[in-house]
Amino acid sequence: MHAAIAKLRGLTQDGIENTQGEFGKLLSLSPLSVKLDEDPAPLERDEIVTLRSAQLRQEDIGKMVALISCTNGQYLLIGVVE
Repeated sequence: MHAAIAKLRGLTQDGIENTQGEFGKLLSLSPLSVKLDEDPAPLERDEIVTLRSAQLRQEDIGKMVALISCTNGQYLLIGVVE
């Protein structure tokens, strides 16, 4: 039991240490698409997970959004940068 908890704790810490914040432009809501500042190819729907509290609206298209790059290759979209 302790070994399993220690393994989970290690994986969680590794994920936190290897994440980084990024910015991009919201291209569309349906399908969800974001173009990162440093990457010419837009992120597609299956590459992005959205926080429920992000509450993206149609008028947010074209605005800058904040994302977190995760170790599993996906991006967590936090919301629109004010």
